Amino acid sequence: MSITLMADHEYAARYLADGQVKVEGYPVDIVWPQTGAGSVYAQLFGDPPYDVMVIPMTNYLIALDRGEKITGIPVFPDVSFPHLGAQTTTQSGIVKPKDLEGKKVGIRGWGFNPGTWMRGILSEQYNVDLTKIEWVEAEPNSLMHVEYPRDTRFNISKGGDQIQELESGQLDAVFFDRTGPSLSGSRRLLFQDPLLEAMNFYEQFSFFPVNVMLVAKTSVLDANPGLASAILTACNTAREIYYDEVSDDDEHMGLPVSWLKANKLFPHRNGFRENLKSIEAIVRYTYNLGLISKEFSAASLFSEECIN
Repeated sequence: MSITLMADHEYAARYLADGQVKVEGYPVDIVWPQTGAGSVYAQLFGDPPYDVMVIPMTNYLIALDRGEKITGIPVFPDVSFPHLGAQTTTQSGIVKPKDLEGKKVGIRGWGFNPGTWMRGILSEQYNVDLTKIEWVEAEPNSLMHVEYPRDTRFNISKGGDQIQELESGQLDAVFFDRTGPSLSGSRRLLFQDPLLEAMNFYEQFSFFPVNVMLVAKTSVLDANPGLASAILTACNTAREIYYDEVSDDDEHMGLPVSWLKANKLFPHRNGFRENLKSIEAIVRYTYNLGLISKEFSAASLFSEECIN
């Protein structure tokens, strides 16, 4: 019986998706949901539709905290700085991050991974008191039918179309993923120069935030010793081909490859030790927001095959 592995037709993953790179030694079929990865995120809770899935980091941590039988593989298909997706409006009165206190701020969901990164960064990098913000989560989102903690320190309400609510003044700011929607009307960036802010963060904390990772059914890894390391090897091979072929004129997850190279952010490597600081930070941010009941050790999140 074949093992199903999610891989998209973009960036390094496309070399797996088109069959140029294979997971050696195992009967692996590459799949991708027609409606996109987000359509299956919630199915991680209960009965995952695929044996190895692409899942946001916070979703994975919440699922582990609920006792789901899943194990991480240190492959990170998506990395980005959340600074780039933070938008506000000219009428909001927000000119710096600290001004978010006392305002209404939209996020796709309370456990939304880019929103978790942005909140953690606001607290650590800019000393913003997150309890003084009224948080508004949009629906639908990938965790809307999942029961997970809502810390009473935070004021959380429900919202709708975040672009419309931002432009109408119902929201003062929104944390979108990647670079967010194109600016129009009164919408503007929270950070006047988000790339500069991203580099300031990188220089201070020395890591590139990871957004999604590979997560496998523990039962499948147990039944197939060596599978986790074989998947990691295949993904690394695909990534090396991508790095050899990508042009400086291309974009990578919303950012120019030339800019990423100039700032020593490209190529980005998979691996546990290579991303340890980022892993520890997202665990800390998720825990500090009360989304999980314990602060997992980084090593406990991944298959031992991929750590030793």
